[in-house]
Amino acid sequence: MGLLDLPGGFSDPMETAEQTCKREIWEELQIDLNPDSLCYLGSRPNKYLFKAIEYSTMDLFFRYDLLEKPKFLMCSEELSEVVWVPLKELDLNELAFESQRNFLKQYTLA
Repeated sequence: MGLLDLPGGFSDPMETAEQTCKREIWEELQIDLNPDSLCYLGSRPNKYLFKAIEYSTMDLFFRYDLLEKPKFLMCSEELSEVVWVPLKELDLNELAFESQRNFLKQYTLA
């Protein structure tokens, strides 16, 4: 609570990582993206606490190029707020998950 997170979620059975990304972006931000245009960047292990149980998960990171900043139609069940932060202005300490901080630290230095 009070920290930033990237859009994402869990894969459904028989769903590819790209299909999951497309579905989650739609569910959370109402942005319809083409899964064939996603660029896989890498992965990081993560720990996810749910109902007092810690699960080991794998975070997959993708890039998708937008022609312009979209108008976000936030799904209120999933999010409390949507913010647009340019990568060069992002304070990695504001991210909720260590896996995201670790990945973006490497990605922004590359």
